[in-house]
Amino acid sequence: MKKIIRQVSMILIAGALGVPATLQAKSETKVSSPERVQERVTGTVVDVTGPVIGATIMQKGTTNGTITDIDGKFSLDGVKKGDVIQITYIGYITKEVTFTGAPINVTLEEDSKKLDEVVVVGYATVKKANLTGAVSAVDSKVLEDRPIVNLGQGLQGTIPNLNITTSGQPGKGSSYNVRGETSINGGNPLILVDGVEMDPNLINPQDVASVSVLKDAASASIYGARAAYGVILITTKTGKKNMPTQVSLDASVSFNSPTTRPSYMDSMEYANWMNAANNLTNGRDLFSPDEMDHIRAYYNDPANNSPVFVTTDPNSWQYGNCQQGKYAYCGNTDWMKEMYKKSYPIQKYNVNISGGSDKATYYTSVGYTDQGSLMRHGNEGFRKFNMVNNINYDINNWMNVSMKTSYIRTELSGIVQDGVHGEAWIGNDTQPLMPAKHPDGNWAGQGNYTNFAAVLDEMGSRKTTKNDFWNTLALKLTPLKGLTINMDYTFNYYAEHNKNHIKSFNEYGVDGNFLQVFQYSKPNGVYESQNNDTYNAFNFFGDYERTLGKHYFKVMAGYNQETKHTRSFYAQRQGLISNDLPSMSAATGEKYVGNGEGSWATRSGFFRVNYTYADRYLLELNGRYDLSSKFPKADRAVFNPSFSLGWKLSEESWFKNPTNGFFDELKIRGSYGSLANQALDNGWYAYLSNYGTGTMSYIMGGAQNQFVSPGGLVSSSVTWEKVTQWDLGLDFAILNSRLQGTFDYYQRSTTGMLGPGKLLPNILGANEPQENAADMRTSGWELSLSWNDRLENGIHYSATFNLSDTQAKITKYDNPTKSLSSSYYEGQILGDIWGYTSTLFQSQAEIEGAPDQSQLDGSIKKVPGDIRFIDINGDGVVNNGKNTVDDPGDRSIIGNNKARFRYGLNLSGDWKGVDLSIFFQGVGKRDLMLPATFRWQYGSQWQVPVAYAQDYWREDNKDAFFPVARFNGGSAMGQSQTRYLLNAAYLRLKSVSLGYTLPLSLTQQWGIQKCRVYFTGENLLTFKHTPEGFDPELDDPYKYPQQKSFSLGINVVF
Repeated sequence: MKKIIRQVSMILIAGALGVPATLQAKSETKVSSPERVQERVTGTVVDVTGPVIGATIMQKGTTNGTITDIDGKFSLDGVKKGDVIQITYIGYITKEVTFTGAPINVTLEEDSKKLDEVVVVGYATVKKANLTGAVSAVDSKVLEDRPIVNLGQGLQGTIPNLNITTSGQPGKGSSYNVRGETSINGGNPLILVDGVEMDPNLINPQDVASVSVLKDAASASIYGARAAYGVILITTKTGKKNMPTQVSLDASVSFNSPTTRPSYMDSMEYANWMNAANNLTNGRDLFSPDEMDHIRAYYNDPANNSPVFVTTDPNSWQYGNCQQGKYAYCGNTDWMKEMYKKSYPIQKYNVNISGGSDKATYYTSVGYTDQGSLMRHGNEGFRKFNMVNNINYDINNWMNVSMKTSYIRTELSGIVQDGVHGEAWIGNDTQPLMPAKHPDGNWAGQGNYTNFAAVLDEMGSRKTTKNDFWNTLALKLTPLKGLTINMDYTFNYYAEHNKNHIKSFNEYGVDGNFLQVFQYSKPNGVYESQNNDTYNAFNFFGDYERTLGKHYFKVMAGYNQETKHTRSFYAQRQGLISNDLPSMSAATGEKYVGNGEGSWATRSGFFRVNYTYADRYLLELNGRYDLSSKFPKADRAVFNPSFSLGWKLSEESWFKNPTNGFFDELKIRGSYGSLANQALDNGWYAYLSNYGTGTMSYIMGGAQNQFVSPGGLVSSSVTWEKVTQWDLGLDFAILNSRLQGTFDYYQRSTTGMLGPGKLLPNILGANEPQENAADMRTSGWELSLSWNDRLENGIHYSATFNLSDTQAKITKYDNPTKSLSSSYYEGQILGDIWGYTSTLFQSQAEIEGAPDQSQLDGSIKKVPGDIRFIDINGDGVVNNGKNTVDDPGDRSIIGNNKARFRYGLNLSGDWKGVDLSIFFQGVGKRDLMLPATFRWQYGSQWQVPVAYAQDYWREDNKDAFFPVARFNGGSAMGQSQTRYLLNAAYLRLKSVSLGYTLPLSLTQQWGIQKCRVYFTGENLLTFKHTPEGFDPELDDPYKYPQQKSFSLGINVVF
């Protein structure tokens, strides 16, 4: 009896510890058996074309393994007869062979159909062949060969209708959009990293395993009101079971330079243009003969002439400056070369350790990025540190626990004034005649011109430090066959600290005499702020699946709860006693302090039902019930339903037989869903009227008094925007699935968008409250094609192509007259450019016979070379009529500034250790007006023309692009018009990567499983129609430029 009780106790203890009870029970019985001798197993792995390089060889159930060398051969110690050897390689069917003592020779079969490939969707993974929604996915291959700074740079152009805007500015990430225009109030996709909402710019691209984009309402509705405009699911890497510990080191250094920058006129071009413009505007040259002599002398012989002088000619433009003790300038400074480096480095390092046993897996990664600055002056830089730790453990065969911890730290340093970071500053009053410094070493400028080199070096600094900590604990239970229960809890703490040190600096004139403190640098001061966020998320969901004959069912239901709380605090004080001591305790000015606090919460219940009949007919139903604190208590709940259908025609015998099995897969699908949208860009609580506070700019009673401003009017009926979307899709695979493709057509309607409500009497003294008063419809299509093949000589190659288009139209807006002075009107295609048809006058006779265009050009006295506007309606006057859609005068729609026909093409191949990939990306159609910075010289003598403006109308250059030079032509040049409408379509060689993996027979001698060296180039070549200095990927040439980079890197796996 005691023995029975003891055995039962052992069974219960074993169950609690997750150890098979049968092993414990049998442990009482001693059975002797001959010990098996460890041996070495050797062999060769090939396919139909020859040796397979890098196939994984594992002793099943252990972490003992190796990989094949360049000849497909392998050798593995510590194996006993009867052990199972597992051979795996990406794209091939896994083979298992029992070791008998003889060499193992295996021929792998290509798994070309890939019908079992799974795609990550909401709270689950689904076989790609069984998808009924519009979902696109890529794996880590699109990222691994590219030393990119943030994830968006690697994803751009790889997924149809995933539209990504990138920036080359240090510390600035990418922005994401799915399927075009969303709402007039903005709206972005929900981005989840391992199921948790997170900024994708913070994660290390090397840690990403896959990215799925849920585009239609059916696939996104499981996430409810946050997912109205799509979902991006980012899955990070984990360890693999029964995999020996691997240490991977990746290091690269990149040298970056701008893809293009505007160039400016040199000193002689500038002086001649200014003289010509002043002659036409004021009847004389701007620069006197004395000034021109000095400008010409320095231009021709800078080594023996000075860039500064003192003029005594009262007719000189700069004579007044000299009378105030300032220099006159005659230099020839190329401010683009002065401000920007030819190139700068980016260093990236990443180390990860991964592996697993039959019960546990682990993945730990540490990454570091050090990005320099394009700016020659100042101390701009960006550093990022990433740490990720993923651990999974099977407690027993029905219970799994996991924990993911990540920590991200970023440091951004630079100058306080963001406006000088490559934005529209240079050329404003930084003329080429001004040197960077006077011959005596003092900064030039003298209060008449802004010297941005001096601003960057002397006016202080900024430092922003961010710390982001995430921790997720998860439990997975499978108590019954087909039943899975999941629970997870996520905690996030975010802290951001900013410190701005504003320093003042002096300006000096002739012979180093003090003139003044630079006006924009006084008073000096210090500013600090601290922002802290806490975020909590809890998910509880389970699913049950079962197959009954030809019927397959899967039901999932769950609960989600999220809360976020933010706090902010700032302090500021001016009048530093010491310019170099940024301490509020060492300042004499007024103290300013402030704080803010806010929170929101959501609670949701959701479900999904999947049904498949005969593996041919597919049905999916989704629903989510959301509660959000962002709306009034009586209207905080919304239900988001969707459904989708799929039909595998390729599985129908009546279709398969006549087509002789031509289609490996042919599936049509459709979906419909309705989602609410809570992600409004008008604050967290649109239904609340908030008071404001501030400080008066003038002095009353000897002090600057504080004030309180009343809140604006709000509508008591503000509620969710509603987004309804339907989608029709086609998936196919032919030629043994070497060629695969997907096509989708969709339409998305956004109704109840917040906009100005009905007009109220002016006597009210307040703006109309925001109401759910506008509607918009977005429609588009997308195509994706891929080819994957291996030639008989062993060359493996692939090609992927994607193309998409989208267009949005306002279907309802409170603008009954359809006034063009309003931002929107009913029937408007978003992005439409209303403008005039224009050319240039070529003779005085044309001017005399032309209709009146004084309303457009400011009634200037016209000469040949001026802009000529065409009288479209023939009424003898060129104007905008009543400025409505029905009466636009002589205006018409001349273009559209939204990108159309976005595309990407990726070509790759590998052979005997050599790999090559080439990626193109572009936009097929887009119109942009010539930026104001290319034409601002027509409005003021203080604006510096770009070199492109040298092509201006003269008697010897009547085919010029620009009109005749003048300073009072800003009104005519400022009109939207056909002459200065640019074709902004482009094709860019986005990335080229060439790598070589050293032979395994060589690296194994050093204890290295893999060693790959690679070269990568980014943004190497652009085919475009825009002027030199205007990158069409940007909508403004003065935004921080896109970067061309050349990188060298190495990847080593131990």
